[in-house]
Amino acid sequence: MRYIIDTANEEQIQAALSMGVCGVTANPSMYLKNNVDFYGFLKRYSSLELEFLSGEVMGDTFEEMKEEVNKILCINKNIVIKVNFSTEGLKLCKYLKNLGIKVAITLIFDIRQAIAAINAGADYIFPFVGRNEEIGNDGLQIIHEIQQIIKDQNYKTKVVAASIKNLYQLEQLAMYHIDYAAIPYDLLIKSLNHPLTTSGLKTFKEDWEKVEK
Repeated sequence: MRYIIDTANEEQIQAALSMGVCGVTANPSMYLKNNVDFYGFLKRYSSLELEFLSGEVMGDTFEEMKEEVNKILCINKNIVIKVNFSTEGLKLCKYLKNLGIKVAITLIFDIRQAIAAINAGADYIFPFVGRNEEIGNDGLQIIHEIQQIIKDQNYKTKVVAASIKNLYQLEQLAMYHIDYAAIPYDLLIKSLNHPLTTSGLKTFKEDWEKVEK
């Protein structure tokens, strides 16, 4: 499972990329929170030629979204167009796939939506884990079943787990062989810490000081 950093905070992105995270994704709420210019953001990170970089379209209609797509592709044709799940979004996905443009469909909460996105030709789908569990659904089981369907049917669509809230969810997603995890920066840092690593490092440093003497 490969990590995609889920933030629009430049400091967090740079730190995550320096540790091997393969891509960047964000949403309008994150751009607003970090006072980020959307098109400037895409221009900056597309220059790094990352494995994954998404640019989200927010129009209500097919035509509105298509105009937004053109603005994004003028920056870099390799940016993955991220579309919110809807009937208009599915139409846009199908249209863009016929043009050879990579598409991710987000805000997916069940198997039916995932199958619809796959049928529309989505290269990536973003099933939400944490938000699903907040309303009483088994978000982990749903994404596990989606991944299994893709594997069994040999679909080309990649799963990007989103809305990951804790270490347990992160570990289970890896066990389910999910392709990518859109991971928040705080959770990424938390996942690196282990008390035995900390105590072991302390011991090694203390012993090394004695060896140096």
